Amino acid sequence: MINNLDYEKIVCDLYEEILLRQPDKTGLYYFVSQLKSEKISVDDIKKLLLESEEGKSIQNFSHYTDKYWNDLQLVNEYKNKLSTDNQQIDWINDISNKFSNYIPFENVLIVGCGNGWLERRLYDQGIGKNFDAFDILEDYLVEAKEKKEHRNINYFVDDINNLQNLTNEKYDAIFNFAILHHADKIDLAMKKLSDSLKPNGLIFNEEYVGPARNQYTDEHLEKMFSVNSDLPERFRSKHALRPPLENFRVEPSEAIHSDLVISTFKKYFDVIHERNMNGGIAYQILWNNIEEFNNSDDPEAKKWLAYLLEQDLKFSNEKKVPILFWYGVGTSKH
Repeated sequence: MINNLDYEKIVCDLYEEILLRQPDKTGLYYFVSQLKSEKISVDDIKKLLLESEEGKSIQNFSHYTDKYWNDLQLVNEYKNKLSTDNQQIDWINDISNKFSNYIPFENVLIVGCGNGWLERRLYDQGIGKNFDAFDILEDYLVEAKEKKEHRNINYFVDDINNLQNLTNEKYDAIFNFAILHHADKIDLAMKKLSDSLKPNGLIFNEEYVGPARNQYTDEHLEKMFSVNSDLPERFRSKHALRPPLENFRVEPSEAIHSDLVISTFKKYFDVIHERNMNGGIAYQILWNNIEEFNNSDDPEAKKWLAYLLEQDLKFSNEKKVPILFWYGVGTSKH
């Protein structure tokens, strides 16, 4: 005979599996009583949770398989223009122009290296000689090690929230590409990175610095809605322009303290170069909405993507929407 505790465990397990959380008291009481009276089955509960708005939101969210605005060439040219004044040169290629007296950096740290694309590129361009690179995921490091070939790159496991394996004043350069907005302990992360940089070393960042959890204000949302409605139907985003908070149970570190990135950075580093890379209009509208824009032979696609980026620039310059992306270079204050 099944008792109440067994029913509660069944319901709790379903909530954890599907909604990635424990049930509220009302939900728990309701489903336990329905199961106990045999009015519904376990499969019925599973179906109800999967078909709920919360369940659908979680199922449809996958951070690492999403398509983003920078998957479009015209967007990359827009970002390049903002960061380097030349739409054909991104900030990585611009290092040899703006910071030629620093390179090659002797010892370089890559923060959250993923599959290793950044350090391979920096090595091949002669920007650095000796690289340390870390990631929290072993699978990424296995792939990175397989691809490093002859390059002088040392890989190790570490977590942006503790950084146990860094040595003080070891690095001539640190590169962070969109990892700091994942840091829960962002102050600690910035301090440890600052400590690991040599007195004359440089830290380079491209970061998402918009509202935490992408929770845009109503005023900001209204402007995105307005621009989205200007687009022909086939180019409009069909997604919620303010992501549901339940999405972030899938990737709980995503944009956790993104709104604190710049202020915390400036606490530990002196900024010697910075550029806003905007995004307040175009980024969210293009999230998982790039297919119709991705045909270079379609004049309508080119026209409306250009319009979208024009509006992004206009609203950003007028400070009517927040800056979502930022490129900054700094030196340690220690």
